[in-house]
Amino acid sequence: MVIFKKKGENIYLVTNFKVMYTTLKNQSSLIRSSGKSFYLKALMSWFFFSKYKFYFIVRNPFFRIESFYKSKFLKAEDNRLWMVKNQKAKNWQVSTEIFFPYLDLNTSMDPSIVSKKLTSVRFEEFISILPNVYMKDKHLTPQYLAGRTSLKKFGIHLKIPIRFQKVFKLESKEDLREMSEIFDIDLNKKLNNTKNIKTTIKWSPKSIEIIERIYNNDFKNYNYKKRP
Repeated sequence: MVIFKKKGENIYLVTNFKVMYTTLKNQSSLIRSSGKSFYLKALMSWFFFSKYKFYFIVRNPFFRIESFYKSKFLKAEDNRLWMVKNQKAKNWQVSTEIFFPYLDLNTSMDPSIVSKKLTSVRFEEFISILPNVYMKDKHLTPQYLAGRTSLKKFGIHLKIPIRFQKVFKLESKEDLREMSEIFDIDLNKKLNNTKNIKTTIKWSPKSIEIIERIYNNDFKNYNYKKRP
């Protein structure tokens, strides 16, 4: 879950990584909100008259996974160079490292060898690994999980749905227009680091079945068709 708050107002926009995150984090009208304070406000909205309003933006699971593959695999070397440029302690993001054991890779290997291997991974092979790792990184976790808040008290752990004013779909121009009006978002500021990748993604029946299974709640909750 990633939470943005509109500056000067008590309205919040919840999203996930690979769902417009880069564009939203570069909006002057938005600031990142801390989890603890947000959870409390979201929880209270069910029981008291609340001045807080919450919105959610989601993305077709097929498109989200395609974006992840292009970003973390086909652009593996660009990601590594970004880590180096920003003085990160290691060469690879967690979202990439979780695939290493299934590709005979490790963090001690020459980065150029790792990059070459990652960029050579076929889309179908990537999808076949996904069931083993998708719950290990927030770039891949099901989106519906971000629509719940947690309450831990006296040894009891409850997951309570957040009361959203509306769930926007990234694929809907009408939804994006409404969201931009509410949050003063500049839709012309599109920051997509995969838009220049021309590789055509081909979905096999087996790959489709895997995505339908592990993201079943996203398809069902947000009324997405189970086909790419």
